[in-house]
Amino acid sequence: MENTTLNHELQQRLQKCMPPQAAWNPVDAALFSSASFYTNYTTIQESTFRAIQHSFKHHFENNALYHRICHMNNVTPETITSPDDAKTIPLLPDAFFKDYPEGKGFLKWLAAIYSGEFPTHEFPMAIPSHDAIIEEYNNKGIHIMFTSGTSGRFSFIPRDLLSWNRLKYNAMVAVAELMNYDPDDTIVLLIPDPRQTNLTIASLFGIAYDLYKPENIHVALDMKITTQFLRMQRDETIGIAEKIKAKAMATISPLVQKNSDMKIIHLLEHLEKEGKTVNIAGPPFWLDRILERMKKEGKSVRLETSQVLTGGGWKAEEEKRPPEERFRQKVKDTLGIPQDHYHDVYAMSECSSIFLSCEGHYKHIPPVIVPLVLDEELRPVGYNTVGRFAFIDPLPQSYPGFIITGDRVKMLDHCPVCSRQGPVLDVEVSRLPGVEGRGCAAVMAELMQQEEPEHGTFPVG
Repeated sequence: MENTTLNHELQQRLQKCMPPQAAWNPVDAALFSSASFYTNYTTIQESTFRAIQHSFKHHFENNALYHRICHMNNVTPETITSPDDAKTIPLLPDAFFKDYPEGKGFLKWLAAIYSGEFPTHEFPMAIPSHDAIIEEYNNKGIHIMFTSGTSGRFSFIPRDLLSWNRLKYNAMVAVAELMNYDPDDTIVLLIPDPRQTNLTIASLFGIAYDLYKPENIHVALDMKITTQFLRMQRDETIGIAEKIKAKAMATISPLVQKNSDMKIIHLLEHLEKEGKTVNIAGPPFWLDRILERMKKEGKSVRLETSQVLTGGGWKAEEEKRPPEERFRQKVKDTLGIPQDHYHDVYAMSECSSIFLSCEGHYKHIPPVIVPLVLDEELRPVGYNTVGRFAFIDPLPQSYPGFIITGDRVKMLDHCPVCSRQGPVLDVEVSRLPGVEGRGCAAVMAELMQQEEPEHGTFPVG
């Protein structure tokens, strides 16, 4: 597609995520003023500080829990006057979003972490399920995204429509700048249908529907994925009915999985014959399963002009995780896709930015976020040092986006391979063991103990 036509179509797609310019606040101005992050990095960074000031003030004034944390740390909007001051903004541990009470307290917990007025709803049942709450709030324009909970606990992130549109815009710009983007490409999504679930990884890869033509998108698994489904898949059942369903799932799931994989393999063979450019996107463990099945069946395809985008990690398959370079070679051997057409994305449920790798496999950090690498005492260590990743994300309106993760990273001040502006994360990102109880978790525990009785039972970080 000719560049001018492509750019025009991309702009039209991006505009669907943007509020009217007359309604922009400093966060919108930082994000939406440019459709090019990595050639206008410094200019956008200058706007990002004003966005952080605005975002911090919003959460300080509209989130009672976060307001208390800030006061306990002697940080107020008046103390954030320079970019250096931004590093004093109190950070929440990512584990905070999985530290919710079960039963009646869950809705109250959601309202407590939400910045602003959380809509009320009277459910017909005394204790509504997570899925009933998610479905109802979808109808109210609040997307409560959840992780797969492979560690035994889901994380829940409430995003209002503006927060979700900002995330989509951010991701769309990254794809357009860091990959070969053509809205006419064929897309193969190795995920459950993102239109039928609030599972975070499916929602993020589902942004393909905003970038490409829906008729060219193929989804591996046409199935509604709920928190109940994932619990039963882990054999964490409640009552006899769920136990019976879980046993049936254990019998049926391998067959469903095999049929899904064979459908994708046949599709790739068909697309190879048609000479189509294909973008294959999904978690690496799913792609690896496809590659292993192709090897077992004695199959391979040559898709030299196509691309791969992985993300979400290896989850329960972590012990099978190879070094990324070896996995890229495996993709090349089986699918014929060159290594410089392999991209990986580091994304977190709590973050509104995605860190997408370039052709050199370094993960580029968008300019609308302040990245931090911390030592064991949670002090910034700067570039070229391995540490714990944290970030100051001004984009979410519905919850504070100032987060310490449990991820081990190394940050470089520029990409060693390409000329795009801004810092990058090194190729390999891994999980740090035993970090959930550190940092702000203790502060949160103290805070919740001091709260009113109805908040006193909230478990925290």
